[in-house]
Amino acid sequence: GHNGAGKTTTMRIITMEEKESSGKIFIKGHDIQESVDIAYRMIGYCPQHDALWSSLTIREHLHVYGAIRGISKDQINNIVEKYIEGLQITEHADKQVSCCSGGTKRKLSFALAMIGNPKLVLLDEPSTGMDPRSKRYLWDAIISSFQGSKGAILTTHSMEEADALCSRVGIMVKGQLRCLGSTQYLKNLYGAGYTLEIKLKPCGDMDDVKNFVITSFPNAIPEEEFADRLVFGVPQSAVESLAHCFLNLENAKNMYDIQEYSFSQTTLEQVYLKFAHYEDIEVIENITM
Repeated sequence: GHNGAGKTTTMRIITMEEKESSGKIFIKGHDIQESVDIAYRMIGYCPQHDALWSSLTIREHLHVYGAIRGISKDQINNIVEKYIEGLQITEHADKQVSCCSGGTKRKLSFALAMIGNPKLVLLDEPSTGMDPRSKRYLWDAIISSFQGSKGAILTTHSMEEADALCSRVGIMVKGQLRCLGSTQYLKNLYGAGYTLEIKLKPCGDMDDVKNFVITSFPNAIPEEEFADRLVFGVPQSAVESLAHCFLNLENAKNMYDIQEYSFSQTTLEQVYLKFAHYEDIEVIENITM
């Protein structure tokens, strides 16, 4: 969901920082309002904004949280080193947090959420502020951490991140979850089928290309038009064979002075943007997708 959709508020309700307006939350069969102590033991939380002590080092943070989680003294050193090495922050382990970069602080916040092996981990935009290399290491750490019995709820603005990490994706609009499913399921259900993008040579004729597309792909919908580029939404019903589509497009390149083209399945980001453009819930419920 976009900013203000209710993602962080949902996290804060699960952690009981805010009161829900209706409904109940259960974690492994426990009502969190009636079993607060049990719920807190089962939850790990990486907030959107790092909640760290500026005067403590990374190593000291991990030791403190490990003690709070009840990890025994004979195990804590090994566990702390595992997180420091796994997240590749060894060179920063004995620095005060105030001297660490934003990306290193996010890695620490993730480690603090994971320490103690909680059953449910809440990750609120965990990779914010990270460079691409650090983000990839964090993604690998998240993937390897959730192959067992624990689960996670992750919020993100990055559709690439959602696609890479999540087995199911939900999109929120105005505090309500409007869709939920695997990335492929959402693409099939809410996507427009395929996206055809054509870039013309300077001598190309827009009208000729439009007529070619409409003839070759029945029910194709013009979505965007620029000085030298056209974008069409092509419904799945208009595509009987991808091989035939590419053959038609290759034959048309010289005939209609097409410089290049792309023919791709609807991306998860396009699905997300479709929901973002229709914030009014009544509109979303009535829109034909």
